[in-house]
Amino acid sequence: MHHTAWTKKGSSVPSDWIAPKSQPQAAPARPKGKQKDSTPPKSKEVRRLEKLRDDLRKSSGREKDPKGGCFCQARLHPLSPYTPICRACGLILCELNLPNFACPHCGAGLLTTATLDSLVQTLDDRIADTIAREEEERQRAAQEARSAEGAFPTLSVAASRVSCPDAQSSHPVNQTHKVLSLDSKTRKVKVSTFTPPAVSRNTSTEKLSKEVEPEHKRVPPPPAEVVCASAPSSQRPWANMRGLDVSYVRPSRA
Repeated sequence: MHHTAWTKKGSSVPSDWIAPKSQPQAAPARPKGKQKDSTPPKSKEVRRLEKLRDDLRKSSGREKDPKGGCFCQARLHPLSPYTPICRACGLILCELNLPNFACPHCGAGLLTTATLDSLVQTLDDRIADTIAREEEERQRAAQEARSAEGAFPTLSVAASRVSCPDAQSSHPVNQTHKVLSLDSKTRKVKVSTFTPPAVSRNTSTEKLSKEVEPEHKRVPPPPAEVVCASAPSSQRPWANMRGLDVSYVRPSRA
């Protein structure tokens, strides 16, 4: 008999001549359902700064503002903290003229390459500081709420939710509660369970992302053509050229 690597010595069973099949290893089971995101939703200020930073990184500085910019020259809105003036034409820019767009008047870029990199770094620092400050405020509020719960007993979970901004982490939203009620007809006590509907954090995040920014009043650009009156005649050099039919009346002497 011809011996191979898988045949056993001294065996005449044909099944011993067949190579054993390797069993595939089972992949580790993944947990079903979506995993909860423990990170708190970003505030409006953080989202605004992140959007401005991302727009600056993607922009070339030559794109015109699709909303047309604003020509109030900081008389209707506050002065822009990033680009207060156009270095090409001297137009005073308010805060509605974002630095990632070009000048609304001459179309020149408002930022140089070095200024753009410096502004992006400044925005990164502001975002980090804002997130750290908000996290510190949340921790302080949670600590104050825990101290208040230890000093004064709470009547229900709903009362603790009002006093504690971090109540969602300490008391699950979908926690089952027992309700004790008394039937007025049978005079019997009835115990029932109540489970409030769960509120998803993703739903609240989607609502925040769909918030529409308020539309500000923008001052349009001046007209391209300037309307000039015709030159007055030599006989009436001080004539009113606005088209008003007026005449001079001498003052009466008293």
